[in-house]
Amino acid sequence: MVTNESQKCSNVLFLQQYRHYQSNLEIFKMNPSLSNEVFQDLVRFLSQVSHCYPNELEEFPQELKDMLQRHYTIMNPDLRMALCRSLILLRNKGLLSPTSLLELFFLLFRCKDKLLRKTLYTHIVTDIRNINAKHKNNKVNSTLQNFMYTMLKDSNSLAAKKSLDVMVELYKKNIWKDAKTVNVITSACLSDLSKISVTALKFLLDKDDDEDSDSESEDDGPTAKQLLLANRVRKKTKKGEVKLKKALTKVKKKKKKDMKSTTFSALYLINDPQGFSEKLFKKLESSTERFEVRVMMMDVIARLIGVHQLFLFNFYPFLQKYLRPHQREVTKMLTFYAQASHELVPPEVVEPGLKTIVNNFVTERNSNEVIAVGINAVREVCNRCPLVMSEELLRDLAAYKKSKNKSVFNASRSLIHQFRTLNPTLLHKKDR
Repeated sequence: MVTNESQKCSNVLFLQQYRHYQSNLEIFKMNPSLSNEVFQDLVRFLSQVSHCYPNELEEFPQELKDMLQRHYTIMNPDLRMALCRSLILLRNKGLLSPTSLLELFFLLFRCKDKLLRKTLYTHIVTDIRNINAKHKNNKVNSTLQNFMYTMLKDSNSLAAKKSLDVMVELYKKNIWKDAKTVNVITSACLSDLSKISVTALKFLLDKDDDEDSDSESEDDGPTAKQLLLANRVRKKTKKGEVKLKKALTKVKKKKKKDMKSTTFSALYLINDPQGFSEKLFKKLESSTERFEVRVMMMDVIARLIGVHQLFLFNFYPFLQKYLRPHQREVTKMLTFYAQASHELVPPEVVEPGLKTIVNNFVTERNSNEVIAVGINAVREVCNRCPLVMSEELLRDLAAYKKSKNKSVFNASRSLIHQFRTLNPTLLHKKDR
């Protein structure tokens, strides 16, 4: 039981430390770049006891925020980190509103301090998850989403990239899985900053963004590969085998759950897929980005055309020049051409590309593997746009059923089988 005497002593000690803090605050204002360990300790102490003296420390959270907002660029890194951690503690005690603090933290992403950015990133994701734990807090979410949209256009590439990373992480964790989030991230595909556009493209393609080691997500536990490797060097026991089996089952269940959660692609939530694909294609045509990034752009455009059955007729001749056996990532190029083909596209738009595939792949000068790839690519295009196939071309490709090579034989037979369903009249009578 706390006596009146001890309570008085505590109050005296607190007031003494608080006055000490106030005098150090004035010193800081005169020289914000000064390193001051005593000031850091005082800030930490007041943060710890802030809930015990709410009236006396009413202005304390705002003072910390003002210090950071005005001087974060020139402030000593250790002091800056101490202030941020104190604000996180105050937020966890419920002494700060989420929006004002999170908006400040997004601005602090501009700092060239990797550890600070990682700390802020972790807090922002955790705090927004906690805010939406019981039910969606639409008011807070809407305010933060609007603020993040402005941050994506920030002149500082670090701040823009980290803001985008936060949105992607919140979507992946099913916290912000709505159309507004998707469309804000999608707009980043058109950014002039390579790192930002690549992150947004990878999001739409449902790929992990490994480019920036700054982006930290929570530890999701060991993978199946790690478990098996650990078991190989461990002493073999019956108990160990049972534990391994249980752990592998857990990993498989989690993988299955993750696959289910990402089945509904973000591509379906884009508000104006036609307008966005046209803008992205325009960017692609004049792009000087490295080849891998241009491939991602083609992938997104092809998927959008296929999913939403869009009309982007200039995309087919653009892809056509990449439909060569020795082209880098040629299998992807063939896949993109097939994905972008659909039954609403006029056959005469798709036909030149189909003939290019046949002329470049299905010829006697190529190896059997290349011929088989060509016939399979034709089959995929025709599966989505059946009217593109002519009787003469189909019968020429059907003749490869006589090939002694298994891959070519199977490819030709698959094409024949496909047209028995799609349009048997194009086949020779004996193939129907």
